Amino acid sequence: MRAFAAFVAVITLALLIGAGLAYPAYWLVGGIGHWAFHRVAERVAMLILAGELVWLCRRLDLRTRADFGFGLPRRRFVAQSLIWGAVGIATAALGAAFLIGAHLRAIAPGFTPSAGSVARIFLAGVASGIAVALIEETVMRGAMQTAIERESGAWAGALLTAPVFAVLHFFAKASIPPDEIAWRSGFVLLSRSFVPLSHPSAVLDAFLSWLTVGLILSMTRILTGNNAVGIGLHGGWVVVLRMLQLATVRDSATLSSIWVGRFDGILGYWVLPWGFAIAVALWLTRAFWVPPASSRAAAAPVRAARRSRRYS
Repeated sequence: MRAFAAFVAVITLALLIGAGLAYPAYWLVGGIGHWAFHRVAERVAMLILAGELVWLCRRLDLRTRADFGFGLPRRRFVAQSLIWGAVGIATAALGAAFLIGAHLRAIAPGFTPSAGSVARIFLAGVASGIAVALIEETVMRGAMQTAIERESGAWAGALLTAPVFAVLHFFAKASIPPDEIAWRSGFVLLSRSFVPLSHPSAVLDAFLSWLTVGLILSMTRILTGNNAVGIGLHGGWVVVLRMLQLATVRDSATLSSIWVGRFDGILGYWVLPWGFAIAVALWLTRAFWVPPASSRAAAAPVRAARRSRRYS
């Protein structure tokens, strides 16, 4: 549990330091272009966390590519990520079809469906998917889950990592109007981001949605020993999510629906049966997809050598 506590501590510290530096950073970048305050605060916190994680990973002896979930040979890793990226897009498309078919999302007034506009939002989704999946999987299912797994076992790593993954998705989802921005705005943003968690009924559906996604991704990490499948699935899901954000808006039916929450108008209880079906399908078919995506055999000699050094 020390590894889990260490990761929670550095994440908390990064958020607090980021909150203190958000306003100076916002003031500095104001001369470059227009940036939303919550976006500036989010990136400052990420940069600080990156520096802290470099230090923490060295302290926890997380040094090799395999420790961060990249134990497969590069070509096989990329191939598996691309395959599972397509699977992620296909499975997320089913969710998008449900939202649109159930009139929970409607085409945005300013969006005109055409080959060019769809290609544009698809490319935006791909860019977001690659960036988000690489960063979040390297940190959460890579470094954090590996460190906890060494101390407490594989499933403890999954069960402890997934809730942190879910909670962090609330950060910087709030916004502050430009005329209200002041030196304390970073802490105001931090408060507005996580205060909703004190009212579980208002955000339970969103939290459970992210928790479900986190558990699925952790399961693929456990079964294969690397992040190739997780990065692919995660990236594919983000592609479709980003396209929905750019091309659709909440429909009036959202207000009375039990399936979609009010947090972002996309996530909701519909993710639970969707995620359960994906998890069951992955588990039942693991004999077919795990071997080509697995790095367990390659990692065994490394782990044996590490244990021999530790006890010699």
